[in-house]
Amino acid sequence: MAWMPSTALAPAAVGLPMLAGRAVLMPLDHLAVLQAGGADATDFLHGQLSNDLVGLAPDHSLLAGYCNAKGRLYGALRLWRAGDDCLAWLAADTAEAVLKRLSMFIMRSKVTLTLRDDLALLGLAGVGANDCLIRVGLPAPEDENTLGQHGPVTVLRLPGPTPRFALCLPQGQAQAIWDALVIDAAPATGAMWRLLDIDAGLPTVYAPTLEAFVPQMVNLERVGGVSFRKGCYPGQEIVARMHYLGKPSRRMFRLRAAGSAPPPGTPVLDQDEREVGTVVDAQAADGGYRALAVLQINAIEAALHLAGARPVERLTLPYALEDEAAVHS
Repeated sequence: MAWMPSTALAPAAVGLPMLAGRAVLMPLDHLAVLQAGGADATDFLHGQLSNDLVGLAPDHSLLAGYCNAKGRLYGALRLWRAGDDCLAWLAADTAEAVLKRLSMFIMRSKVTLTLRDDLALLGLAGVGANDCLIRVGLPAPEDENTLGQHGPVTVLRLPGPTPRFALCLPQGQAQAIWDALVIDAAPATGAMWRLLDIDAGLPTVYAPTLEAFVPQMVNLERVGGVSFRKGCYPGQEIVARMHYLGKPSRRMFRLRAAGSAPPPGTPVLDQDEREVGTVVDAQAADGGYRALAVLQINAIEAALHLAGARPVERLTLPYALEDEAAVHS
């Protein structure tokens, strides 16, 4: 069961303005932590995921996709080393499915896979987040995708336009660390973290979109989640063929609309009510919501909307797509 603080939490839509003036602290209860241990842990994950685990430095984290044989994503994981083991977070509602599927391929490898229910994840973001960490004696890594360690607490720096850190620590210490940080940081729900992922253009695979997307559809290679130099992994042939022999017909875009945020998997429609995309995630903001959605590239200039005729507006991403010239409005 995910740890939750005793403090009352503001929803993302309330917490968002706080980013202009102070840090925001969030429990990341929508995520779960998976551990791979054993002598073959790194080699096993290297052979299952889309990124280079062998080359992962101890002071860095990375994104990687876990695909089925057809190249469709079971998960988008952020991984880092913990001694000889590897830890990763992924969407909590897919964690059991990912664990079960990975376990099928262990065979004779010396690997143990465990969901670490004894660990908690906290998010800290916004102006002053660095100072909050330093004040309580925790590291504040300066570069994106780097991490620092203080005893059992790991602090990971995340990419994106807003300064952002994730803390992985034992549940037994979570409340004390929370209480120390919340002195200078405003408490908010984990929906705030999901909104920051949306603004950073970082995909998460939730249960409704399990096996729905090839990595390029959610821009995973544009945010460092795919290595095209490593060896084989499930779905690698499909992912490589799309990279070397053509461009994806669908890409992930950032959207804004009025109304309540739709759940992952909600269809995006064009003016003729044809389904031309799928919501990856959406969270309340700006009196409406912001979202990431995978859209057909040839339909992005159309008048797009969700069910109920709610029109959507396309926003910029913090990174370029290789076919940006073709899709720029």
